[in-house]
Amino acid sequence: MKKYLVTLLTALAISACSSTPSMKDMTVRMGDTDSIQITDMRSIERNGVLTAQVTIQNDSKSNLVSYRFKWLGKNGMTVFDEESWKPVTVGKGQSTVIIGISPTPDATDFRFELNQYK
Repeated sequence: MKKYLVTLLTALAISACSSTPSMKDMTVRMGDTDSIQITDMRSIERNGVLTAQVTIQNDSKSNLVSYRFKWLGKNGMTVFDEESWKPVTVGKGQSTVIIGISPTPDATDFRFELNQYK
């Protein structure tokens, strides 16, 4: 019983120390993108590569923004050159789902970068 309790407490301590970053921590904003809200962010490994899904919503006037994914490895370092910016128009009151697929199996995490379209 005592051994079981020690194991349980150790597992709880380890899980308390590991935290998943928030959507805010995983998003890099540039320019005037305040009207665009990130409402959902998910990822899954499929066929050995990381697939990310980000849902954005516009609560303001129709807005043209650009986005890209930054792919990170186990150590938090970039594992691929920067992607090009991709434009997307999000109308007032609309939401859009954006999918990104890692170009390398070395990616274990990502950051979503959102920029005012120039």
